[in-house]
Amino acid sequence: MNNHRAWKTLSYWCELIDGKPPSTCKLDGRPRTEADQLSWWYQSPVAHNALTSRNLAYLAAYVELTGPRIPMRGIYFCFNGYLHLDRAVMRSLHAGGLVKDERRWFLLTDEGRAQLESWLVQDGNHFRRVSDAEQKG
Repeated sequence: MNNHRAWKTLSYWCELIDGKPPSTCKLDGRPRTEADQLSWWYQSPVAHNALTSRNLAYLAAYVELTGPRIPMRGIYFCFNGYLHLDRAVMRSLHAGGLVKDERRWFLLTDEGRAQLESWLVQDGNHFRRVSDAEQKG
């Protein structure tokens, strides 16, 4: 994985679901170790509705990049470092029950899967975009 893939994936989902480009796509050479603690995520401003188009777009991008287990410290990209997750988005998704926390991971919940099922389908431990044929059913 590289930062181009991160940006392209975030851009794809934000444009599709939210109609706007992503507002954040921060890569850093180090993991965000303080993010291991759920309390750190709740230091961001008050959580907003988990089901906003922006939140769902970021969730779709993160799940496409990592599968159902999203590392709290950031998504590692070989040679480029870590894509740090958007704190306000993840806090809202957690508070809304679309992800839950387990040690150093956010795990996609059944509710989170249900919200993404029109765009992503699980294929083993990974998720892939729903094909045109699958959309037409």
